[in-house]
Amino acid sequence: MNLRKTIFISINVSLCIIQLFTFNQSFAEEIVYSHAIVTTSTGEEIPVEVADTLKKRSLGLGKRTSLKKGWGMLFVFEKRKPHRFWMKDMQFPLDIIWLDNHRIVHIIHNAKPANSRDEPEVMTSPVPVNFVLEIAAGRAAKLRLKTGQRMKFKF
Repeated sequence: MNLRKTIFISINVSLCIIQLFTFNQSFAEEIVYSHAIVTTSTGEEIPVEVADTLKKRSLGLGKRTSLKKGWGMLFVFEKRKPHRFWMKDMQFPLDIIWLDNHRIVHIIHNAKPANSRDEPEVMTSPVPVNFVLEIAAGRAAKLRLKTGQRMKFKF
C-alpha cells in the first residue's frame, strides 16, 4: 500500500513540476515582429516593426527603453475604426500618425509617456483608420508629415 501511495505522489509531483516549467516558459516567450518599410510622400523610408496581432498591438512599444534610431512601429488593423492609443508603460515620447489606408488623417506630435501615478490619456483619430504609425518624437516634423499626405507600405 505504501509503495502505491509513494508512486502516485511521485507521479503527481512530477506532473506539477512539468506544468510549472511549461507555464514559466510561456511568460518568457519573446514576441517576434516582422519588418516592413513605410515610405513618405517625399520618398523618405522608415523601417518599421509590424504589430499585426492583438498581442503585438497590445504591447506595442511599451516596456522598451528606446526605439531603434530611424525606426518605427506600424500597427495594422483588420477593421477601419477610430483606434485608441495610450502611452501606458512607455519610457520615451512618440509622434503618432493615424492613416486611413495610405492617407494621413491625424497626427499627434510628441505624445509623452504616462505618469505611473495617473491614468494614461487615451488618444484617437477623429475618423476611422486601419493603420497607425509610431515614430520618435519630433520625427514627423522633420519629415514634414502633414494630414492628407499619402504613404506607401512595403511588407
